[in-house]
Amino acid sequence: MRFLGPHACQEALARGELHTLWITPAASPRQAGLLEAARAAGVVVRREPVEALDRRAQGQRHQGVLGEGGAFAYTALEDLAARLAQRGEAALILALDGVTDPHNLGAILRSAAAAAVDGVVLPERRSAAVNETVLRASAGTAGRVAVSRVVNLGRALDSLKEAGAWIYGLAAGAGSHSYLDEPFDRPTVLVLGAEGEGLHQKIRERCDGLLSIPMPGGTESLNVSAAAAVAIFRVLARRGSHGA
Repeated sequence: MRFLGPHACQEALARGELHTLWITPAASPRQAGLLEAARAAGVVVRREPVEALDRRAQGQRHQGVLGEGGAFAYTALEDLAARLAQRGEAALILALDGVTDPHNLGAILRSAAAAAVDGVVLPERRSAAVNETVLRASAGTAGRVAVSRVVNLGRALDSLKEAGAWIYGLAAGAGSHSYLDEPFDRPTVLVLGAEGEGLHQKIRERCDGLLSIPMPGGTESLNVSAAAAVAIFRVLARRGSHGA
């Protein structure tokens, strides 16, 4: 996998996933620090002109730094379930049902990293995988979040429910209530569907409750990455107010 830009390379280095680093001769002080840390970690470092990095990046923005390493390391669902059980009512996991746009996935992972979410669950089918585009859209933070890729999202939700989770689906319309009224005082899994299509019926049926985000301005819905950020930080705010 390629890591484009200093943010992504620094994160990959911290995770031990960076094998080779290309950097332009005119390195900034920040890039020089990355260069020194990479050499100390035994990463192969190559100095090349910006034109060579342009070719390696295939026209994508690299800011004078490009890295290569292993594939993204997914987390086993069993590990997420164990963490949820251990964290109890403080646990928060996202499950994404049909989010196929890598830019949306990257933005969601960036919000999840900022909020220290315990994990994100993706289905193998009808979903973006964590790739270079996702890493770039997450500003290099995707690797801070435990991401589990599962064969069947419905069965994964069943497993998390057995571990003690309460499953909330974000869905507008009949049967849902405002997320503003929910205390989120138990282990929580938030399930978000693709914009437009929403949650698949079999996923809706597995939810313990359906939540909606009020839209006083009359907008029908939010982009899924915006909805994820709003919901995540609402959970944190509610839990913070309980502890106050």
